[in-house]
Amino acid sequence: MAALSYGKRCKKRLSPDAEAQRYCEAGLDKDGFEVKYISDYKGFGVFSVAEHAKGDFLLQYAGEKITKNEATERMKKSTENKFFFYCYKGQDLCIDAEGVSNSICHFVNDADKTANSVMKLKVFHEKEYLCLYAMKDIQPGEEIQYNYGDKENLWWRSKDDDCDDIDDDPFDIRKISGK
Repeated sequence: MAALSYGKRCKKRLSPDAEAQRYCEAGLDKDGFEVKYISDYKGFGVFSVAEHAKGDFLLQYAGEKITKNEATERMKKSTENKFFFYCYKGQDLCIDAEGVSNSICHFVNDADKTANSVMKLKVFHEKEYLCLYAMKDIQPGEEIQYNYGDKENLWWRSKDDDCDDIDDDPFDIRKISGK
C-alpha cells in the first residue's frame, strides 16, 4: 500500500484565534457573509451564507486607530456612527471605520438580548484588533448581531425592540396589502 502524499494528508483546521490573526494581519474579511439592506429603520446588516460554529472567528472591526479625544471630535462632524471605543493598556482608544470600504464588520447590527456574536480585543504581534466571534452556532441566512455594550448612547435602545411597529417604511408590503 502506497503512503499518502503530503498534499493528500488532512489539513489541521486553524484555531479561531489563529484564524483571526491570519485575516486581521492580511486585512481581509473571511468568506461566508454578505451585506443586505434590511429596512429604512435598521439600514444594512451582515448575514451568514455559511455555517459558523460556536467560538469561530467571524470578522474584524477594521479602521483607523485613534484616541478617545480625537474620536469625540470626529463624531461631532460625522453623520454616521462607525466608532468602536475600547481600552487597552490603560488608554481609551477607538477604531474609526468611517471611510473603510473593504471590511463589512461595521455593518453588523446591535442586539441587546438576541446577539449571536461577541466582540473581543485580540493582540497579535503587539498590535490590537477588534474581532467578532460566534457565541452560538450560526446557520446560513442568520443575521450576525452583537451587543454594542453602550447603554447610554444607543438611541434605538429606548425604542420598542420590535421594529415591525415602526411606521417609516413606504415599501412595507404589509401596509400595501393591508395585512
